[in-house]
Amino acid sequence: MGNSLTELASYVEPLATQFLADSAAADVPCVIIDTGRTPAEQQVKLSEGVSWTTHSKHEPQPPEWKSEAFDACPQVLLATKLWSPGSPLWLKIGLIGESLGLEWGGRWTHINNGRGDPSHFQYKKVIS
Repeated sequence: MGNSLTELASYVEPLATQFLADSAAADVPCVIIDTGRTPAEQQVKLSEGVSWTTHSKHEPQPPEWKSEAFDACPQVLLATKLWSPGSPLWLKIGLIGESLGLEWGGRWTHINNGRGDPSHFQYKKVIS
C-alpha cells in the first residue's frame, strides 16, 4: 500500500496528475493518500472500516495489474477531525475528479451509512 502515482495504471496516472494540478488551480491543493493495495492490504482496510468492498479498484486490475483508484484529501483538511466530512471542499474536488471522467466515491449512497467515500476516485471505463 502506498501513495505513489507509479502504482496507478498508465491510463489513470495522467488523470491523477491532472486532478492534482486542477485542484491546486482551484485553491484546494490535495494530497494523494492511497493508490495501490495488495489483496491482504485491502482486507486490513475492510477490517478497519475504511473500505466497503472486496473488489476494490485499489487492488491490481487487468490488463496492467496496477491500481485504477486513488484516494485524495484537501491538504487543509488533513489536520481536522476525520478530515471534516461535511466540508464543501469535498464536493469541490469531487467535481474536479468527475470533470476528468473519474468516478467519485462521494456520490455513493450505498456505503458508509449513505455518506459515500468522498476521498475516493476511480477509473470509469468508457463504453463506446
